[in-house]
Order: sequence, then C-alpha cells, then structure tokens
Amino acid sequence: MKKLWSVLILCGLLAGCSQAKPQVADDPAHSVSVFGTTISPTVANKHDFYDALIKQYPHLQSALDHDAKPETYTIPGLLKTRSLNLAGKLGTSTQMDPQGLAVTKKDVIIFAYSRDKAYHSVLYLLDKKTGAYNKQIVLPSTDHVGGLAYDTVTGRLWVTTMSKKGKASLSAYDGKTLKYADFSRIKKATPFDHVVALPDIPRASFLTYHNNALYVGYFAASGQGTFRSYPLNASGMPQVHQKADMDLRGSDLQVGTYETNKRLQGATFFQGKLLFSQSFGVHPSNILVFDNDGQKSWLDFDGDDTLKSITMPPYLEQIVAVGSDLYVLFESASIHYRQADLEFHADRVLKLDLKTLLK
Repeated sequence: MKKLWSVLILCGLLAGCSQAKPQVADDPAHSVSVFGTTISPTVANKHDFYDALIKQYPHLQSALDHDAKPETYTIPGLLKTRSLNLAGKLGTSTQMDPQGLAVTKKDVIIFAYSRDKAYHSVLYLLDKKTGAYNKQIVLPSTDHVGGLAYDTVTGRLWVTTMSKKGKASLSAYDGKTLKYADFSRIKKATPFDHVVALPDIPRASFLTYHNNALYVGYFAASGQGTFRSYPLNASGMPQVHQKADMDLRGSDLQVGTYETNKRLQGATFFQGKLLFSQSFGVHPSNILVFDNDGQKSWLDFDGDDTLKSITMPPYLEQIVAVGSDLYVLFESASIHYRQADLEFHADRVLKLDLKTLLK
C-alpha cells in the first residue's frame, strides 16, 4: 500500500503525470474515449433524451431540474471500459453495468461491474458542476457492488462488497485516495483503505449515508428484505455489533433493523422522509416515499403507510438526495438491456427537483 501511495502522490504532483483535460461528449454517433473508456452517450444526445423521457413519463417534466445545471450526467463506459482482466492485465470490457451512485462536493461517482465477471469493477468520476468525465478508479475485485455512500464528515466513500468467503462486507476509500487514484496513470487496481465485515446481513445490496450512520439494504427478489443501520464512531467507522460504542458521532444513534419490501435497489433520506427505489424486470420502476427519518423503529410497506409512489423508467438503480436535488441512476443502457424491447433507455444520471417531485 505504501508503494502504491508513493505512485499516486507522485503522479498527482509531477507535470508529466498531469491528467488529460476533462471532457463532455454528447453525440452517440461520434464515440469519444479517454484511455480506452468511452465517455459519450450510447443512446441519445441530451435533447433527444429529454424528449423521450417526457413523452413516456410526462409527470416528471415539472421536476426536471433545469435551474441547476447540468441536468444530466452521461454514464461512461457503456460501450467500452478499460479495466483489468482476471490475470491483472489491461483489457477492455464491453459489458459494464452501472449499479451504484454517490455524490460528493466535487464529483458524481458511478459504480459499474462487468456482467461477464471477466474484468474488475470500476468507479467513474464525473465533475459535479460540468458533467465532464474526470477519471476512473479500478476496484481490486469483480464484485457486483450494489451501492455507494459518501460520508460527508470524513470524505470517505463506502462500497458494498463481498468477502472471499461470500459474506457481506463494506469497503471504503479515504478522501485522499479518491483524490489521487487514477487508473490511466497507475494502470493498477486501487486497494481499499478499509474493509469491515457485516455479520448480521446475508448480502449488502444497497447503501446510503444519513445523520452519522450507514444504512445497508439487502435486496430480495421474491420475499422480504432487510434494511439495517450502522452508526459511525468518531473516526467514521461503522459499529457492526450490538455492543454500545461510547465514541459514536451521534449520541442518539442506535443499531436498528427493518424488514422491507421486495425488489428494492436503493435508498436515500430527504427532510424527514425515506425514499426507496424499487425495480425488477422490464416493468416501470417506482420511488416509494415514507415518513421516516431513520430513527423511527417502524418501516411498514403496507399501501396506507406509503406517502407517495412515483412511477419511473424501468431498471432504476441507486438514488441519492443532495440538498433538494435527487440524482437517479438506471442500468437500462448497458449492453444487456439495450437489446431489450424498452420504450426508454436511460444512458444518463437524471437530476430531479425533490420539492416538486414530492408535491
């Protein structure tokens, strides 16, 4: 790790390792690549994307966040992604599938995994203010990472992972690693700075951060799932056991477990409300809204307890609330689903105004 850190920091300081100028590409007919990873859209330019979205989902038009640009972020790598194969050699995946989303002060971060399991999973980092593609980080595994969460206090990015024994875990990159790691420079996978086992959940399917705690969800296709909170201590590490930690960042935080509905893909909090993304198959997805700030002991998915259900395009993945903006990720433009007979393929992260959406 120390050797890799030397490489990362030197590459960040030396002029000869300076990063290429961030780029925005908006024409699917003219593919643009950076170090072998396509950064142009696969389906439609922004204008056509909006036309198709509004035609199929007119109720979303008023929530399109045109006042805070950019309104969308092109998902990179859907045609080709430069990564490492199982032998650790440079190669190109054509099967990257976006699953996780996080938003920091500077970046919109998208996680993708190669469906054929032949290449390492990746993080794409886009400029939050411009939508430009900044860089890529290659993970040390082929894990199907269902969720990302950004701790705003420590600047740490948490990732849902699996141990070598197939057990649920959380892994993390510190802010310093996020700043300096760049696959185009080091051409190696970037090891995680932290790995934490989760003994009480079979799999970590999705993840969110809220009020000094990480919330981990277990996706269930046919039955009830699990949504569990893990309070963070003063150093930003999750408390994964019931035994109280006197060094928690928030004095009122407790480890809590909720039974959830099936087919959940993501969760986020907004002004005392808990929002879930729900999706499975070619049918329209939903955003389910509940009155729960994460500290209430109940979470009932009966229809009477759902404040609102918002119909969304199919193959909805992670959702992230930042301020009054809701960032929304889909996987419908990956090669596996581009071949499906869908009325709408989303090759962009969509940004919606939450106050309008929840009216």
